[in-house]
Amino acid sequence: MAIDKKSQKFLEEYLNNASPTGFEFSGQKIWLDYLKPFVDSYFTDTYGTAVGVVNPEAKYKVVIEAHADEISWFVNYITDEGYLYVCRNGGSDQQIAPSKRVNIHTKKGIVKGVFGWPAIHVREKENEPVPTLKNIFIDCGCNSKEEVEKLGIHVGCVITYEDEFMELNKRYWMGRALDNRIGGFMIAEVAKRLHGKKKKLPFGLYVVNAVQEEIGLRGAEMIARRIKPDVAIITDVCHDTHSPMYDQKVSGNQKSGLGPVLTYGPAVHNNVLDMLIATAEKKKIPFQRAAASRQTGYGYRCIRLF
Repeated sequence: MAIDKKSQKFLEEYLNNASPTGFEFSGQKIWLDYLKPFVDSYFTDTYGTAVGVVNPEAKYKVVIEAHADEISWFVNYITDEGYLYVCRNGGSDQQIAPSKRVNIHTKKGIVKGVFGWPAIHVREKENEPVPTLKNIFIDCGCNSKEEVEKLGIHVGCVITYEDEFMELNKRYWMGRALDNRIGGFMIAEVAKRLHGKKKKLPFGLYVVNAVQEEIGLRGAEMIARRIKPDVAIITDVCHDTHSPMYDQKVSGNQKSGLGPVLTYGPAVHNNVLDMLIATAEKKKIPFQRAAASRQTGYGYRCIRLF
């Protein structure tokens, strides 16, 4: 999908900004500031889900939705020597943590740190240690608990990786929290293009950027009960199963660059799915298919609640 320079700038700023689950405010502000010129009205709920509305007076309500939050860590324990032990905020993977640089978010600002790990030449080869929540730790350059606390770090401070936007071979985008800020970007672009083409909709369109997906779809549930839409189309990421170590017989057959993936399953409304497929075929838009025996990850509860 070709995008203009303003959209690209927004996407990079949006991806580079840290918006961990429960702390999405700054990212929601970036998203809503970009969206405002393209919608008739907007609002946020108590927990921070942001919504832009086109044609708000219409009785029939259609939601297009993504989630705004990213996985992260919490400071869980500070040792007397000044090391930080963590717990998850969402589904953070401890396997990739060692040697990753992090930003520790405090009331005094960002404090830099790094996940430590013993050097290869001091580890036992017969009993190679595996990263777990019990042994990964962060070094922020302090020699004592008191020194850590003077930096503003305390139990409950949220921690994000330092990773930022990067383009690979002028073809792929890489960045922290593409899951699912790429969805937030796409739904904002829908509103932008409708506005640019001066499209008049026969329904109310609610462009929803929900919080707290990574801990159980909490924001989607709250905003669904408020909007009470008639239909919802949920966007989220999936996996390129042509990457190494995937089993396509288990994970399905999806490949980057071949179009969006539409999911079949008992939680998906067949009429909506058929409409999307018919439109794609008519417009010659490539797409891929996936199947889910029960839930479809993020879309499952959203569609069921809506």
